[in-house]
Amino acid sequence: MNKKTLFLSVMLGLTLAASASIVSAESAPASKITSYSQDSLIKSDGSLWVWSYNQPVPTQISGLSDVQAIFDDGYVLKKDGSVWLWERKGRDLIIELVPVKGLERIIDVFRYGHTTLALNEQGDVFASIPNQEEWEPATFIPVTGIDNVADIQGYYAFEEEQYIFLKKDGSVWKDNNRLQTFEPVQGLNNVVQIVHNMALKADGTVWTWPATFERKSAKPKAMTPVQLQPLANIKAIRHNSYSNIAIDGESRLWFWGATITGVSDGTTWNDNPVPVLLSGIKHVQDAFVVENSLLALTTDGKLFAASTYRTSMPADAEFEQIFSDVQSIRSGPRHSIMQKNDGTLWGWGVNKHAELGYGDYEFSHTKPVPVQKPISVSLNGENVALTSGVITRNGQNFIPLRSVFEKLGAKVTFDQMNKLATVARTEDGKPAITINVSAASGQTRVNNELVTLQNKPFNVNGILYLPLRFISEKLGATVEWLPQEDRIAITMK
Repeated sequence: MNKKTLFLSVMLGLTLAASASIVSAESAPASKITSYSQDSLIKSDGSLWVWSYNQPVPTQISGLSDVQAIFDDGYVLKKDGSVWLWERKGRDLIIELVPVKGLERIIDVFRYGHTTLALNEQGDVFASIPNQEEWEPATFIPVTGIDNVADIQGYYAFEEEQYIFLKKDGSVWKDNNRLQTFEPVQGLNNVVQIVHNMALKADGTVWTWPATFERKSAKPKAMTPVQLQPLANIKAIRHNSYSNIAIDGESRLWFWGATITGVSDGTTWNDNPVPVLLSGIKHVQDAFVVENSLLALTTDGKLFAASTYRTSMPADAEFEQIFSDVQSIRSGPRHSIMQKNDGTLWGWGVNKHAELGYGDYEFSHTKPVPVQKPISVSLNGENVALTSGVITRNGQNFIPLRSVFEKLGAKVTFDQMNKLATVARTEDGKPAITINVSAASGQTRVNNELVTLQNKPFNVNGILYLPLRFISEKLGATVEWLPQEDRIAITMK
């Protein structure tokens, strides 16, 4: 979430890095990354970069500028207050950009099930419009009957979506009849944070209520929160899938909920209903449950991990340090993106769909790997739109086969049977040149002469990446690296 972080900091005076969709990077002045999420980032020039699926590294979204904030599910706030949505469409997952109707100057977006809710600065709530039992993500209408909202949470109860609203006055409300009517939850006042089916009060107590029920059970007429013992003096709570954690006023970490045993169809979720104080970690600044691990970020910037793959979580669970110099962290269900004090981004966890922005599709990385630097490419001063971003290996920059070279006057072809890419120029008045690159071996020939490259071309998820400088200069262009802008400037006369 976004503004929830600010809300909690004001209410509690915390320095915790909250579970936010967007994490500020302002305290890393050397970095050109002003904010980031688990799959996107904003640079200081207002450009938006995304990764995962067909983009294994940060890739700039063309046509979008002056971005101020990023939210879950592709929603973006521009500096002029307008809201935009980027989506991957079609079989090739091509990124499309559309303006969002009915929203402006939002501070948060929350999606659960088929409905997306948005929250603006005034605390007004808006909902996406249903469209033939689907949802229309680019059109919103006001939700009446609820206002002055500070945060929104949701979950499934009795096979239907249940939304919970935290108001600015500290009261908690729930929706009835699919956002048609609303009523306050009795006993929940002076609340400073809501997460899933839990509420944290200003006095440090945590309150909870059932979120799932047996199908044959009768739906209760009222939501009845109960205090969760033995939690006290709690400053922040987190939830991920079936597990919960809390950080108390002494920067200690508590765990309850599910641990995991078994694999695949034999996976068992073991319930640990009573919160356990974990003695193996101290000075906790932030924490998350990610896949089968419990991550804890300490106040000195060290990141520790403990396994949740066990029948129960013992109080003396062992934590192993996996990283250091971490400034902030943003976690999804199965992976984490973190920013170091030097401003660089690093990824850890499941990487099946290139979630870590590292430039590969290894199923997971058990050690943090660097997110590739967001590097732009310009030709004669104009930004070049890339289908997938620049990948840097051993100090050399590579770009997809079909990206820049055709703009330099070359004809680009690919022989599918022989896995051979050809970049050829036969322009009048210029020497003819043909560059052949084997997608299988990386072997490269120029005018049929074998050449030795510093780093061979390579494949990533079926996309052939070629050395940008080498081929551009062979085609007669001048290539310059502009480190202050993280930009490669190509000049072609």
